[in-house]
Amino acid sequence: MLSGPFSFFASQGLYATGFIYGEYMGFFEARKQRQAAKAAAKQAAQQQAQLQGWQTNADSLNAMLEIVRDCRNGKIGEQFTDTGDYGFMLKKGEFAVAFLQVGFLENVRAPTKYSGGYGGVSFPIFGKVRLNAGKTGGKITQGAESINATDQGPLLITNQRIMFAGTKRSHEWRFDKMMSCSHSPEGSSIFAMTGAAKPTGIAYGKKAATEVQFRIELASAIALDTLDRYEAELVAEQKQLEADRPISALPPPPAAPPPPPTV
Repeated sequence: MLSGPFSFFASQGLYATGFIYGEYMGFFEARKQRQAAKAAAKQAAQQQAQLQGWQTNADSLNAMLEIVRDCRNGKIGEQFTDTGDYGFMLKKGEFAVAFLQVGFLENVRAPTKYSGGYGGVSFPIFGKVRLNAGKTGGKITQGAESINATDQGPLLITNQRIMFAGTKRSHEWRFDKMMSCSHSPEGSSIFAMTGAAKPTGIAYGKKAATEVQFRIELASAIALDTLDRYEAELVAEQKQLEADRPISALPPPPAAPPPPPTV
């Protein structure tokens, strides 16, 4: 016969819990096992999501390499069969690589600010009119520059250049005049051009980032005849991705103990 704080549970028939969950396993041990099983299941789900994301990236990279290799081996015409100009004036031998709607990005300076005050004395002239005498003080602060979308419209990427025709302005980025190109995973590209005072760029969104950035890089490689270099970069990226492959399998989570008997 149990006595003390456990006498109530014994009287309710709950002393059998230890035999249901395992020899000498009590309520708290069973709860601990259920929590461990839940944590293991969560970890397995997270790992599966990571593996799926990795596989998506691997598939995209393999497709990119196949296209670049075909282009390098003289099969450019097989990859780009669209002969449309999408309303842009194309030069001889120029063809479309991608057409999309984008935002036009450029450096914009915030308004100039004045802070400070006036120091001096004032005295009446006539009636309620007063004249201030003294000198002003304060500070003029130039607004900070930041790159923002100032227009939107269609964009055409070709094997020679990138062309934008917005509602307020038009712009052209020639690959043979481009000094640098930087991409953001959030879905934007910034171009620094020879002879241009400030860089400009385009915004197209995170969802289309991988596809658009690949097409820009591919078009640039075709224009500059650097497909072999671009292929080598993709191969190096593929090797790094393979090295970062998530663990493909976890040991099965511990089985959750059965629920206590219904009294």
